[in-house]
Amino acid sequence: MEAELKIVITLKGNRALVGIQGSDTDPVLEPVEAPTLEDALAAVPGVVERARARWAATPKNPAYQRPPEPVPAARPALASTGAKTTTTDGVHRPSLFD
Repeated sequence: MEAELKIVITLKGNRALVGIQGSDTDPVLEPVEAPTLEDALAAVPGVVERARARWAATPKNPAYQRPPEPVPAARPALASTGAKTTTTDGVHRPSLFD
C-alpha cells in the first residue's frame, strides 16, 4: 500500500471530480455523476482501484518534450514588375512592387 494517499473531491452541480494521488505517482482525475457528497464518496473506492491499476503500469506520465522548432521555409524574393502606380491627379505613389 502507498505510504500516502491524497484524495480530493470537487462537487459542481450533479457531477464531481475525484482526484487521487499516491506517493511518487502522478495524480489521476475522474469525473463521476454525483448529485450529493455521499454519491461522490461512494465512487471513491472505484476511482482508487483504477488509479492503483494505472500506477502499477505507469506511475508517472512521461515528461513533456517540446517538438523541435519548425524550420522557416525560404521565401522567394519578389520580382519587380516595373509597374508604376500613378493616381488620377498625376502624383506617383509607389506600390509594394516598385
